[in-house]
Parts: sequence; C-alpha cells; structure tokens
Amino acid sequence: MPMVDRPVEQGLVGLFWVVDDEGTTVVVGHGVAMNQAERYGDMLTVDVGHLEYWSSLARRGARSLREAGLPSAPVWSEYEEWPRGRVLYDCLARRYVIRADKQLHHPAFVRLIADRFCVRGLNLMVLPDDHYRSIRHVPVPASKAAVSGAMSNFQTSGRKEG
Repeated sequence: MPMVDRPVEQGLVGLFWVVDDEGTTVVVGHGVAMNQAERYGDMLTVDVGHLEYWSSLARRGARSLREAGLPSAPVWSEYEEWPRGRVLYDCLARRYVIRADKQLHHPAFVRLIADRFCVRGLNLMVLPDDHYRSIRHVPVPASKAAVSGAMSNFQTSGRKEG
C-alpha cells in the first residue's frame, strides 16, 4: 500500500446513531481500528450496514443491552428513526469524514461523535448525506456530563457483529 494511503493518526471508522436514552444523549455504534477497516473506493469504512448492526442489537433484547450499558432503543424502534451516520477515512485527502444526518452537524454532536471514534482534534470534515434522515429529534448535549455518560455505550470491534 503506498504511503499516501496510510492514515497518519489512528482513529476509528464505523457507523453510529445518536439516541436519547432517558434524557441522556448517547452514541450507539460499531467502530473498527484503521487496520481492520474495509476499503470502499478511496475511503476506509466498516463492512456492516446500519440495518444489519441495529438488527443484531435488537436481537440481544432490552435486558441484555441494559446489562451491557447500552440503550434499549434498538429493541423498540427502527434503525432509520434516529439520527445516524458514518465515520470514514478519506485515503486521498488523508482526513476523517463524518457523514451524518444534518441534525448532527451541531458542534456538540460533532464533539460527541469525534470523541467516540477517537478523531477529535484530527483532520476532520463533516458532511451531510441525504441518505441519513431521521424522524426523531435528539436533544443537543448540554454538558460534558452528557458526553461522559455516553462513553460506555460505544462498541468497538474488529469483527462483524450479527
């Protein structure tokens, strides 16, 4: 692989949702390290889709999700209801790209997502994607406490779930 294709910083790439879990804004997602990412054109991403991953969470059931520190939203809602997106790595531009529902372009959401994928402070671009449109509104995180509370609700994995 040519040097230009290698990420300089080691964040994660993956897919995510931002959900309201009993008044706390949390990120639910699936992320992988750069060396486990899949190539899609000039981008690095994960090889699992939103529907597939959400469904795998829903099959676990509410109790299992709660025991794992995850919100139960996948059990009682559809994957398209919540604001969602992906964190990608653009190999040519050598930067991370958050493609997300426009609702998530607020700086507080960007910080929440960037922290979750370990890309905060790195070369990062946020872009809309008409593919990601939600029907639910999620409150903007008001404090660091809301961001900190979400930390345990992110799953990273080097393997496909579901």
